[in-house]
Amino acid sequence: MTSAANVIRVAMDAAQPVDDGRRARGDANRARIIQAMVELVAAGDPDPNADAVAEKAGLSVRTVFRHFEDKDAIFHAIDDLLVAAYQPLLTAPYRSEHWKGQLFELIARRCTINEAAAVFRISAVMERYRSQFIAAKYRRLHAGEKRMLDAVLPPELQTSTQAGRAILIACSFDTWRLLRQDEELPPAEVEAAMRQLVEDILVQAGAQ
Repeated sequence: MTSAANVIRVAMDAAQPVDDGRRARGDANRARIIQAMVELVAAGDPDPNADAVAEKAGLSVRTVFRHFEDKDAIFHAIDDLLVAAYQPLLTAPYRSEHWKGQLFELIARRCTINEAAAVFRISAVMERYRSQFIAAKYRRLHAGEKRMLDAVLPPELQTSTQAGRAILIACSFDTWRLLRQDEELPPAEVEAAMRQLVEDILVQAGAQ
């Protein structure tokens, strides 16, 4: 999948221009600020300061704060773009009619999105300790991931159960990151390892 940074760039490039010149300039500056933040994070800086964003965007710090109240507002705009880009993949109909097949499809979809957007997820993990706003968004993301699992899993394996919590961990971004970045496994092996973890949990739980 195309990287999240490229997805965001394409989404902003595709935005329809407006007739009013002043508004058009404002929209262009806003897009430059978002893109600057995206590129800084993608380059390895999880918490760029306003000066770095302004310099990258070729704008003044005053202009940055004219369009965004604070850095959290920029992260919010980036998050909206990421959700718009990847939500269709997560919510697309499953090919399998069996819950286990759907579970493995969900794992594959999450691995695909993690591969594209890992730097932004890692940034959110780090920034949640600085920002209550980002912490709240991260909690909502976690809750959404649980709901998606529970929509697939049978009642006895819901994430409120011991086996369900184990599945939740096996399917988590943290597990993906450990295997992909710490263990340096290629994407296909990461997905296979996560599937195996889930298979082992299901066998232990006696699930069919």
